[in-house]
Amino acid sequence: MELKFGGALLMDPRTGKTKVCIDYASILYQGDKISRVLVVCPMSVIDVWISEIQLHCPVRYRITVWDKDGRKSVALPRFGTAYLDFVIVNYDAFSTPGEVVGKFPDGSVKRSKKNGGRYDVIRKLTAWQPNVIILDESHRIKAISAKKSMSLHKLGKVAEYRILATGTAVTKKKRVFDLYSQWKFLNPKSKLIDGHTMGSFKQMYGVWITKNGYPQWLREKNSKTLHKLVHAESFAVTRDECFDLPANFPPQIIHIPLEESRQVYIDMAEEMIARIKTGEITEASIKIVLNLRLCQITSGIARTVPNEEYPKGRLVRIGYEKLRVLDDLFEDWFEQEEKLVVCARFRADLASIRNLAKEHKVQPQLIYGGQKRSERTKNIEAFRNKQGPAVMIMNPQAGALGIDLRTASTMIWYSLTQSYVDYTQARDRIALSGKANRFVYLQATGTYDETQYADLQGDHEVIREIMASPEILLRGFK
Repeated sequence: MELKFGGALLMDPRTGKTKVCIDYASILYQGDKISRVLVVCPMSVIDVWISEIQLHCPVRYRITVWDKDGRKSVALPRFGTAYLDFVIVNYDAFSTPGEVVGKFPDGSVKRSKKNGGRYDVIRKLTAWQPNVIILDESHRIKAISAKKSMSLHKLGKVAEYRILATGTAVTKKKRVFDLYSQWKFLNPKSKLIDGHTMGSFKQMYGVWITKNGYPQWLREKNSKTLHKLVHAESFAVTRDECFDLPANFPPQIIHIPLEESRQVYIDMAEEMIARIKTGEITEASIKIVLNLRLCQITSGIARTVPNEEYPKGRLVRIGYEKLRVLDDLFEDWFEQEEKLVVCARFRADLASIRNLAKEHKVQPQLIYGGQKRSERTKNIEAFRNKQGPAVMIMNPQAGALGIDLRTASTMIWYSLTQSYVDYTQARDRIALSGKANRFVYLQATGTYDETQYADLQGDHEVIREIMASPEILLRGFK
């Protein structure tokens, strides 16, 4: 099928991508060109799409939510032109494995490669023949070989109109190749990717070296050509172009000496230093290891030794250093009737912060991974509508996309995420508060907390520095 029109909305978070998509679909509908729109988005954004359609769609419409529960009980709407049909599906639908058809000789589950799971989803949506497919937060398909990417590349051929919508099409400067898979969905015949494989695309727009047997990005090249080809099929908007907002306050870093957790951190850091020196921990794996083990300790939790009752061990609280500081902040800011957003990575921390807020007689709201959509929506509305002091406690990965917490202008980072995309998008949840936003970071003095913060500010040499001189993990304990 010939692509009649397609484009990428490379718009910063909170600049109105969703409304632009709804307006565009409405115009096409009024011109008798379309009647069926498929929206693919993260689970966390489904309710945002529902409310935005209800608010902005000027024509008669129907909304069908085809999430995990919806796919079990709700049929796709019948063909017709009396309504502009929006079907909203989460990305996970396109990576779900097929139905169980038996077991392999080793006892592992054998699944169909034709029926059930994503195969049924693709088959039914193909038969429904969407006129428009919108990929919201399209960087979710940046991995060319991911199941959901391949599924959507296949499904994209059905629609005449395809739209990418993301503020982070390239998740890092050195990952310009994130564009390849997204453009393969948008327009496989685009001059940007036509004739390229992922490998040749990487070579076209980057200089690579081989280190420790792995290719590593050194610097970009042909950037002018890249920008020209990307912007020929996209529309870019920055938040600065849309809003006249006050400048943010300078970041406030609160340095917190480790007390109860001190020895546990030292022991773990010394173990990691030894493993780095022996080569057991490589540059490719160090970031994951550090971000999990050392960050848990600086947050005041640690995993116990596995035993029969807990084969993987369990997280226990070993220190209250950050909680004591947060307690002081709560006391001051709740007294001033502030609304706060607190970001923390680990479930144990979310629970401790929730209990702390209750001690201050403030009912907390939570956002975390695996949360039911209805509960998440209820919590967001309760936070936004609350008069007086309030706190939203959220996992930054779960709360990074599609929610509006603009009634708060203060965000406290209890623990940092390792993802730059999750970090920046989580910060953007309070971007439109209309005030000078305040970002507060609780950092254990002389620990990996400081290294992680520097990495997220753009200092991407810190991991190499640790590999070259791992003793800096203990720089605050000499």
